[in-house]
Amino acid sequence: MINSRTLAHTVLKLSEQQDAENRIDAFFSYLSENNLTGLLPQMLDHVLRLQAQSSERETLHIHSRYNLNEEEISSIRKVTGAIEAEVSTHVDESVIGGFSATYNDHIYDGSLAHQLVTLKNVLTR
Repeated sequence: MINSRTLAHTVLKLSEQQDAENRIDAFFSYLSENNLTGLLPQMLDHVLRLQAQSSERETLHIHSRYNLNEEEISSIRKVTGAIEAEVSTHVDESVIGGFSATYNDHIYDGSLAHQLVTLKNVLTR
C-alpha cells in the first residue's frame, strides 16, 4: 500500500538523482493520475521531518566541559571527518576531560572517562 511516508522517501531520493526536476515532475504526474494528491499535506510533513533529521545528523555536535577554541574544533573536525560540516558546541559539565561528539550517526568519545574505561579493559584482559 502506498502511504505518505513512502512517497516522501521517494521524492527525496528522486531529488538526489541526475535530472531531478524531470523525475519529480513525472512523480507528481503519477500522483495526479492515481488520485494520490490527497496525500500531499502528510507527505510534506514527512519530507520536512526527514530533512530536519538529515540536517541534524550532518551537524557535528561537540560536548565538552569548557568552551572550545577554533584550533580545538578544527582538530575534532579532522578526527571525525566533518571538515565542512556545521558545528554545534555544547558545554557539558558531566564531561570531565576531552570531548564527545556525534556526526552522521557516529559517536566519537574522546572523553577522559571513556579513555579510563578503555585502559581498564586493556589492563584486565
